[in-house]
Amino acid sequence: MKKLLQSLFVLLFIAGAAFGQERTITGTVTGKEDGFPLPGVSVRIKGSSGGTITAADGKYSIRTTATTGTLEFSSIGFTSQSKSIGAGGVVNVALSADAKTLTDVVVTGYTTQSKRDVTGSIASVSGEKLKNQPIQSFEQALAGKAAGVNIIQPNGVLNNPPVFRVRGFNSISLSSYPLIIVDGIPVFTGDQSSNSAAGNALGDINPADIESIDILKDAASSAIYGSRAANGVVVITTKKGKQGVTKVNYEGWVGTTKAQNLTPLLNAAEYVLIKNESRTNIGLAPAFFLQNRSDGSQVETNWYDYAYRTATSQNHALNFSGANEKTSYYVSVGYGNQQGFILGNSFERKNGRVNLDHKLFKNVTIGTNFSYSNTLNRAPNTGSLPGQAFSTVG
Repeated sequence: MKKLLQSLFVLLFIAGAAFGQERTITGTVTGKEDGFPLPGVSVRIKGSSGGTITAADGKYSIRTTATTGTLEFSSIGFTSQSKSIGAGGVVNVALSADAKTLTDVVVTGYTTQSKRDVTGSIASVSGEKLKNQPIQSFEQALAGKAAGVNIIQPNGVLNNPPVFRVRGFNSISLSSYPLIIVDGIPVFTGDQSSNSAAGNALGDINPADIESIDILKDAASSAIYGSRAANGVVVITTKKGKQGVTKVNYEGWVGTTKAQNLTPLLNAAEYVLIKNESRTNIGLAPAFFLQNRSDGSQVETNWYDYAYRTATSQNHALNFSGANEKTSYYVSVGYGNQQGFILGNSFERKNGRVNLDHKLFKNVTIGTNFSYSNTLNRAPNTGSLPGQAFSTVG
């Protein structure tokens, strides 16, 4: 009996110790500026996969078996914060607003607004994200950087307009291309070429000159443009001079491109063998023979060499910018020459831009946005072209 009581006592002690290892951490998450409770804040223990979110009153409860650790608090529009659990069971946190996120400026059809004041659906991409990328048209760099925007390159031909869809709008035979606005001026984005090669008017814009791209995706944000905004609106703002001394900036890249994963072809001997074998199978005499050149060497043709090449590409951009109390200026020149891996395909662009603003009086400012572009596009007649029924480009 005595041993039984001792065993029961030991079991109760072990169970009590195991139960004491798990505890509940509670607390309240508030805003640092106003002290109001913050609902929907993610709360998790660092290093673990479990977590919870705060309720409407900002309170949370999370269970843990660790005696020490760190709680991580995060929410959109607020700076993430970590806090040690400690020996107590209550951890209260005050999150600070992420000033960078909330004060970012987006461009709408009417004006420029802070992100916190915008009620419509707008995706904004900074021009910094387009830098140092081997592209000739800015749409190629937008892929994967803006929510609700789908960009697909229909083929490998240079300067071919990509499939650009906002929020999945699609059409079998009509264009689904959004309206493009550059510094307040609509840009024609259709096929402007005079031959069978597709022309991309947006390829005239040097990505190095872009300050920001704002994509207006719903009716509330794009209403000012009327029916032209049915497929969405892409608002492009080019760079201007910033306060300070004159700044000189150069951007450039050089690269190569080649076709990959090509199917191996038969050589001359293998081709003659299989052709004669097919004739033998139907009861005919061999009619294919190897050919020799005048010097006695065997004729051996790699037909890929007549279709593909290792292409070289380069792009250079030089700009000058600056501003004082009354005048701001931005001047840029650029040159790009890109070869396609398909023989006969190349794209060359020469461009320049001048953005000038001068404050005459307190409420009177004059300015000019001048751009020049000269492009030469050589391309084979291949792939889907704009204007064709059932084309994928549009």
